[in-house]
Amino acid sequence: MELGALNKFIFNVFGWASVSLGLWTLIIINSWIIIGYDAPLTISFKTVIILIFIFGILAAIPKSSRALGKWGIFLSCYLVIFMIVIFMVGWSITPFP
Repeated sequence: MELGALNKFIFNVFGWASVSLGLWTLIIINSWIIIGYDAPLTISFKTVIILIFIFGILAAIPKSSRALGKWGIFLSCYLVIFMIVIFMVGWSITPFP
């Protein structure tokens, strides 16, 4: 395999990993909310969001996988905003547990 084709392949893998991790995280959080399970938005989700963001940035470097990188960055930003909004709503309902 040529070096150029290998580079495109690696960046596409980073892009698809970013998008699939983001969608998988959304599926997990939404399923926990639907079944009424307390969604633990803790360190594990923060590390996954950081991985999604890093993979998205790496995929956004070449032109061939830039769309996947943008989707990954968008999903990670959406997850961060979602966590902040859920915390604010939960804090406004019950400020002291």
